[in-house]
Amino acid sequence: MEETRMRDEENKIDTNEVEETTDMSNMNEMKDMNETNETNQMQDRNELYEDEAIEGETTSAIVKMANIIFSPKEAFKAIKSKPNWLVPLLITMLAPIVYYLVCWGQFEVTMIKEIEKQLEGSGQVMTESMMELPLTIAKVSTFVFTPIGVIIGMLVVAAYYFVACKIAKSQVGFKKIFSMTVHIGILSVFTWLIMMVMTLLAGEMPTVAVTSLSSLLPESMNGSVLSAVLAPIEVISLWSLYITFVGLRIVAQLSKKAATITVGLSFLFGASISVITVLLTNMASSMQM
Repeated sequence: MEETRMRDEENKIDTNEVEETTDMSNMNEMKDMNETNETNQMQDRNELYEDEAIEGETTSAIVKMANIIFSPKEAFKAIKSKPNWLVPLLITMLAPIVYYLVCWGQFEVTMIKEIEKQLEGSGQVMTESMMELPLTIAKVSTFVFTPIGVIIGMLVVAAYYFVACKIAKSQVGFKKIFSMTVHIGILSVFTWLIMMVMTLLAGEMPTVAVTSLSSLLPESMNGSVLSAVLAPIEVISLWSLYITFVGLRIVAQLSKKAATITVGLSFLFGASISVITVLLTNMASSMQM
């Protein structure tokens, strides 16, 4: 009897050990499954956050560009905290390319008229074969150098504002000033759209911007010094100057006086370049005659 009882107890112990081992195995399997599920959930969550972050950045760039038009102060606050520039720069570069693609026929008409006008006094007659070379050069240079010109122009303007801000003791970095400049450049899209409409309606490129005071002068005064003086007084340009004033106040934290002087000097410099260009052109024309 005693032996039987001891054997039963040993069997119970073995059974308990087997059950404990089985339970441990089950617990380990469940633990592994839980860890796997948690890992998968974390990966899914990270992927979701990454997608949301990418979408947020895209939306932020679009919102900033829209706010330059509708709410400049909000746009410049966002630029100050996160100065991006790629998307608005690409749009600003594409605007003139789209214009020339749509209006290339009218551009050719304008070029041919200008060439014929220059040859009037020489007695030469421009043949179709003679037209091909300058038109081909113009086409290649327009689509190659226009985007490059936009980039160089943005860098020069940003450099001017950056130097002006440093003179005014601002701690702003060049990246923020460049981002501000590029976002303000979005306004030039309106200029190209207006030019496109006027070109398609007239059948040739306009010689003066319809949104400037120079458009009020008679056609005979196109290219005159007075026309050059009035040309910078243009709706989109003045709008851009005001937006720049707001941007310098927020992004660079300039005083009203410093921002006004900086923007005013920019306007005067642009107007001076316009007048000097006309004077040099008129001098060159008079020397040829």
